[in-house]
Amino acid sequence: MKLHKEIFRYKVAVGLVLKKIRTGILIDGKPMTQQYLNNDISEKYNKSWNSAREETLPNTTLENLYIICDYFKIDIDYFFRLVKNITKKEIDDAISAKIRLKNLYKEI
Repeated sequence: MKLHKEIFRYKVAVGLVLKKIRTGILIDGKPMTQQYLNNDISEKYNKSWNSAREETLPNTTLENLYIICDYFKIDIDYFFRLVKNITKKEIDDAISAKIRLKNLYKEI
């Protein structure tokens, strides 16, 4: 059970990083939307992308990690440093903020 909770929390941290990276890019003076990213990745990489899923509770594949790092022009090691720097409080807040995450976390 402990391992499952740790993995769940790590996935949440990955999702938080994906959202931070996306919203850190401004399009017409506003944070990049999920729809914009979905469309742009679909066009540039010929791959269906679901930002909402990737930012909530991702089960990110190596292919998706490669695409996101390539898209945002960041190194994979930098991406994982960002994940490592997500705080316990940020993870707890993200879980508490979404009913789906809260319920899934309770089931573990």
